Amino acid sequence: MFKQTDRGVGRVLMIAAACFALTACGAGSGGDSVAVSRPAGTAVASDASGTATEIDACALVSAEDIATMLGVHVEGKSTTSDPRLPGCIWENPSSYESISVEIGSSNTAVNNTLPPPEPGFPELGTPGPDGMRFLGNGVVEFVAGSRLNMVQVAVLSMAGDEADTAAVELARKIGPQIPQ
Repeated sequence: MFKQTDRGVGRVLMIAAACFALTACGAGSGGDSVAVSRPAGTAVASDASGTATEIDACALVSAEDIATMLGVHVEGKSTTSDPRLPGCIWENPSSYESISVEIGSSNTAVNNTLPPPEPGFPELGTPGPDGMRFLGNGVVEFVAGSRLNMVQVAVLSMAGDEADTAAVELARKIGPQIPQ
């Protein structure tokens, strides 16, 4: 069964991977995307009643929002093969800049509140608006539908505050679309 600890470790690994990717972009090198492609609409999560609810993480953000931030029109690609944890990444193939979204499992944010750090781990991130938490430059955790979710804006041309603002704006657009 999925444990919240697994998700916490996943968030830390995603942040580390993003930092590595941004460093590689700055050095002029690149690599292949690690996204796993899956047909749209196949991500499935359970709502509070246990009923399966399809969530297509790639459909939660408009193509225009992505193109505005990345400077090109690109298709989103699923980042997981686990339908309980839908995610999507949009990557500019020229710059390797990206926008990514992770949608948590049901009840990973009890009482629609960000969970505290895992026991034995230090406080992670800093408080953001609307009960959100910044995890790093352009990375924000937010609660919607009793789920712990994350948006990452990894665009080199955006300064820290600008990337944070873009991530918050996307979280605010995505939140109302996530079912309980």
